[in-house]
Amino acid sequence: MIEILSYILQTTVDPVDNGNFWLPRAASTAARSVDLTFDVINWICYFFFVAIVGSMVYFCVKYRRKSPDMVTRGPTHNTPLEIAWTVLPLILVVIIFTVGMRGYLDLREAPEGCYEVQVTAQKWSWTFNHTEYGATQVAELTVPVHTPVRLLMTSNDVLHSLWIPDFRVKMDIIPGRYTSLWFEATMVGTYQLYCTEYCGKDHSKMLAIVHVIPEEEFDPTMVKLASEYVDMSIEELPAYAINRLYNRCVSCHSLDGTSGTGPSFKGLWDRVKNGQVKFTNGDTLSSLLGDATLYGEPENYIRESLLTPQKHIVMKYLGSMPSFQGQLKEKQITAIIEMFKHLDDLTDAEGNITVNKDGTARE
Repeated sequence: MIEILSYILQTTVDPVDNGNFWLPRAASTAARSVDLTFDVINWICYFFFVAIVGSMVYFCVKYRRKSPDMVTRGPTHNTPLEIAWTVLPLILVVIIFTVGMRGYLDLREAPEGCYEVQVTAQKWSWTFNHTEYGATQVAELTVPVHTPVRLLMTSNDVLHSLWIPDFRVKMDIIPGRYTSLWFEATMVGTYQLYCTEYCGKDHSKMLAIVHVIPEEEFDPTMVKLASEYVDMSIEELPAYAINRLYNRCVSCHSLDGTSGTGPSFKGLWDRVKNGQVKFTNGDTLSSLLGDATLYGEPENYIRESLLTPQKHIVMKYLGSMPSFQGQLKEKQITAIIEMFKHLDDLTDAEGNITVNKDGTARE
């Protein structure tokens, strides 16, 4: 019976599923089983809603009190009815359990030979490490179509939860331990990834994009991604940083001067270079720059802020920035510093990015 129900519900859906009133498009192999469970429960609810409300209206009309002195004698016992309302719900619960458990087991047991990506969640960004290629992506994840992908996930700070609606997969991410989920995308395209565990002030901005590309394009894309900045000249690094690395900063640091969870990047290099930064402990950056001081050069302060951000917390801010130790290569740190130095050439007055990662002007 379960197989027949599954066949009927799944074969009535267009193979190229663009979603419906209730659900987004189904773009993974797991989506069908999740949607089947949803449809089974929904149709059971539809049936009993109509049956119960219809019966209620019918009985209200048929057995309404027609006069003030009317007295009726109600039933006291009906064995067939009592058996029916015991057995039928039991059968329905067994059907729901069977359909749901099959889908759950499929979601929990990743196939052998999955392509594995290590995911790090932190307030308020996603980092995806492709260990097989030595490539790192921030706020975007590239995977091949028709290939099982396993995400091995952990958190650097608080509870998070990764959810990709079009793939019907969701899993909590816990600091100090690993959790995982897997999916196999069935359609080339771009999909939205969300954090669905409230994780603080900028939780709603903790987003990422999943790019599903053809299998034959995946390997060259990853190889290029892993080494795209290695051979860049110092002049090319600012455009690379604003397009590739700023993604992990955007939820806390604006480009237009607006103060957020952290200081705006607009004018940051001038403030740092001139030592015009005051810390919560009462020190000022000007006393830490120059010969025989802690930082010497302003570039050292920015580097330290990326790797050990809690060492000096800027006045009026809470110091919620996570460390990027081990997540940024030395040349990427240099790229971020160069981005600060040339920010006016990379953005307009409203803080919009005006260059592509290759340095050409955006249209």
